[in-house]
Amino acid sequence: MKKTGSNKPVIIMIAAVVLLLVIAFFSAGSRTIPWVENAVGSVIRPIQTFAFKASNGISDFVRNLFNTTDEDLEISRLNQELAHYEQLKLDVEELKQENERLRRMLDYAGSLGDYSCTAGRVIGRSNGIWFDTLTINIGRSSGIEPGMPVICGDGLIGKVTDVGSGWSKVTAMIDSSVTVAATVERTRDNCMVRGMFSTSDTAGKLELYYLPTGLTDLVPGDIIMTSGIGGVYPKGIKIGTVTEVMLDSDQAGINAIVEPSVDFLHIEEVLVITGSGGEAQ
Repeated sequence: MKKTGSNKPVIIMIAAVVLLLVIAFFSAGSRTIPWVENAVGSVIRPIQTFAFKASNGISDFVRNLFNTTDEDLEISRLNQELAHYEQLKLDVEELKQENERLRRMLDYAGSLGDYSCTAGRVIGRSNGIWFDTLTINIGRSSGIEPGMPVICGDGLIGKVTDVGSGWSKVTAMIDSSVTVAATVERTRDNCMVRGMFSTSDTAGKLELYYLPTGLTDLVPGDIIMTSGIGGVYPKGIKIGTVTEVMLDSDQAGINAIVEPSVDFLHIEEVLVITGSGGEAQ
């Protein structure tokens, strides 16, 4: 036998509805009690909304069922075909752009010398405005190891710092922890480049240092390349362009701000340099 306690919520609900109806009956002809109006409205309004939407849906279905002509069907078919071709057009344009980026990247890698490379796609980025850490879709199973340089068609991106079976983390050279041995293309002076600590003025830029005062005439517009010293990065990879030159704090050397040649906000494909002359590094 069911316990009467289990029916209490139903009994209370029925009693509340009856009470509302009695109050509404005795207040007929006089001004409606606001809280009764609100209570009834809160119950009825969702039902009205559902009924309105359902009736509109049924009306549209009946209208389409009985008022659709052959001309309407043809227009619908043509609109679907047009949408399909528009999507194909977008897909083809995307493939063209991707092929162009890959061609430029491979041509650039070929200009550096006899290096073996593996192409990858960016599948993740670090948080923040500037992406100083990237995740790519190739890893240990593709021969990728920590320390390998990463480039694109515009120049140096950074180096691999963490590797999984099918993914790798790439720390970009705009990160303040990355240091690159470099050279000034015009004067052949050796220097160092590192990522700058991010501020509103320096985010995404590089700092050039270790140029002795009086021994160089570094000027804005000079191109900075990798020097190959240290064996981490191959020689001749473009790093960026000098935008500002200044003396360091103790007047003993020249510092400069370098604008990277790579657009770190829009990297999609990369090349990991896996070896030289077909041999792993």
